[in-house]
Amino acid sequence: MLLALSTGHKVGLAVVGAAFIIFALASSFLFPRFRPQFPGHGLPAFIVIAFVFFFGMLTAVGVFGAEPKKGHKEAEPTAAQTTTQATATTPTSTNATTPNAPPGPPAPTPQVVQVTEKEFKIILSRPTLKAGVVTFQIKNTGAIPHDLAVVGGPKSALIKAKSTGTLTVTLKPGTTELYCSVPGHKAAGMDLKVKVSGAKAKSAAPTPKPAAAPQTVNVTEKEFKIILASSTLKAGKVTFKITNAGAIPHDLAIVGGPRSKLIQSKGTATLTATLKPGTVELYCSVPGHKAGGMDVKIKVS
Repeated sequence: MLLALSTGHKVGLAVVGAAFIIFALASSFLFPRFRPQFPGHGLPAFIVIAFVFFFGMLTAVGVFGAEPKKGHKEAEPTAAQTTTQATATTPTSTNATTPNAPPGPPAPTPQVVQVTEKEFKIILSRPTLKAGVVTFQIKNTGAIPHDLAVVGGPKSALIKAKSTGTLTVTLKPGTTELYCSVPGHKAAGMDLKVKVSGAKAKSAAPTPKPAAAPQTVNVTEKEFKIILASSTLKAGKVTFKITNAGAIPHDLAIVGGPRSKLIQSKGTATLTATLKPGTVELYCSVPGHKAGGMDVKIKVS
């Protein structure tokens, strides 16, 4: 416990303890040697002094012997510093995780067209317009009121002589007609047709045709016939599955094209060929079999 005390506390306890010990030794050995009747008539004073030293010693132990509370006081600033640092670093982490929003597409540039009206003409600052939103800034330089109207669309307010007005309209590609709607002014010449250009719509990419399903045609051969399971064929790759139901060997050939191997009686084989639209001729190339009737012409669509 003494090791935990500060130097000042140790000195205080030592001084008070030394004073108490000196008083006790003096009262027990030193004073009786010179005054045998000690304390004699001074007994009340001796008792008071003894109690003062006793309670002084207790008070010194309570005051100087108490442990300092530095640990608790130092811990509080540390916790406060930790909280402050945590608070200060929070916005940084928030900013780091916030994604930047991608920039949006640029807004189209608005079209502004100057229009001059007078008796009895409508004059535009440009000969053609672009499809989209157009704002006409109208100036009446004439001597009487005019307005500006779009056939099938809106019209401006009546504009007094030497005054201005505006008209905003959405135009489609093609031709638009502008005129003054004041009675008699259009017929007098305040009528103008203007071409409105626009980006041509991109034609959709042609849809690729699905790959044609492979054609498989069953063919039966016998003396002396060739029998197909289908009366017509489709142009493209065709696989003939040939069955020889006859008693002698046969094959299957295409005029101007390939032919199968020789197929023994009751045997099978295949022949694959790419056919073009028109008519194809199938036959057996074994000598004499074509002349015997093993020849067939079939339409290819």
